[in-house]
Amino acid sequence: MKRILILLFCALPILVNGQHPELLTPELTKLPAINIRQILLSSSAALTEESGQVQFLDSVIHVAASGRNSRKTFEHDIKGNALLQTDFVWDRQTGQWRENALYEVAYNHQNNPLLISSYLWNNQTNDWTNHQKKETSYHTNGNPVLSVDYVWDETVNNWIASSKHQIMYDINGYPVVETQWIWNDEDNVWEEEWHRETSYDWIGKLTLEIHSEWDTQTNSRINSKKRHITYSFRQYVVMDHFLWDNPSKAWINTQSAKYVRDGKNNQTLFEVSDWNAQTNEWVNKERYDLTFKPNGSVTSAEGFQWDDSVNSWKLFRKYDYMYDARGNQISIESYGWNNQDENWRGFFKTTYAFDAHDRKTQEVHYDWDNVRKIWINGIKNDFSYTQSGHLQANLYAEWEDNTWHTNSVETYYYK
Repeated sequence: MKRILILLFCALPILVNGQHPELLTPELTKLPAINIRQILLSSSAALTEESGQVQFLDSVIHVAASGRNSRKTFEHDIKGNALLQTDFVWDRQTGQWRENALYEVAYNHQNNPLLISSYLWNNQTNDWTNHQKKETSYHTNGNPVLSVDYVWDETVNNWIASSKHQIMYDINGYPVVETQWIWNDEDNVWEEEWHRETSYDWIGKLTLEIHSEWDTQTNSRINSKKRHITYSFRQYVVMDHFLWDNPSKAWINTQSAKYVRDGKNNQTLFEVSDWNAQTNEWVNKERYDLTFKPNGSVTSAEGFQWDDSVNSWKLFRKYDYMYDARGNQISIESYGWNNQDENWRGFFKTTYAFDAHDRKTQEVHYDWDNVRKIWINGIKNDFSYTQSGHLQANLYAEWEDNTWHTNSVETYYYK
């Protein structure tokens, strides 16, 4: 809970695990659901199609089958920035809404959040009490430079610093040094937690990233992990990952990922190799081959794992994609090879529906019945919209006893 609010307002960096590099192709994963939290806490102003007037999100009411209902109300400035969000819970004993949490945001002239404060409702005093806050300063170009997180300490009745984050940029505005500290309550000093340095080529592509961590015993930084990225024109990228071996004071190869794109910039190959320290050579591990439609939409992907016993690639995962006439992705199915059954087993399946305005109206997730070897309904979301195009309702249902059972409904109101 400590940093939930902070994450909602900050752009999260893309972190690639040195042991398991992520696929760069987003089509290999399920389409993201409508980001309700982003809708709630970002600028929610939108022009209506009929009147041309600006509307803001006023409130959201969540009604659950369990009876644990909730409500959120919002206030905005004339620019559409969210200033206040108040959360309520339904009190079944009194039959009334009861305050639960409050979020308040202050902005600078560039609409960047300077101060984010959160409060909790005290049922004994019937008043708001301080909870957390985040203060952020910015460069004149709008990039965040320093942010400090605080928590409210009731014992001393004051704010106590918990962590701070600093970013330094080069003359082109690219982040080159990033450092995170945590507050040591016992010694009343800042202690470095981690440090990252990055380098770029002449056109701004990331070429080197080095992570280090703070060693409390030696009071110094110790290298942790590194990734080195090389580019060959636009079609070929290699990302090598290293871990720091402190006894030998040297970087050790761990993994290498290769990304290949065709002439239309479609990623057609993703291949991972592991470093064999005994033979001092790269060994094949995993590979994905992708195919695309002429418009650039992925149609299929096949995953292979290296089989040492036969010294060749073995198919273990496959993805299939379908689209409607307007180009909206309407389904994705993934299957994994089961060595025991020597047959394909469903991994996941999701279908989507869209209206004439290409707005998503339904998302259904399926479960695999391994006995009958078929997909069965799992959960679904149905979305509806106002005439002006705003999200109006989100109905969540679960499949049980061969029928859909509504679990919750969220309704959105505007002003």
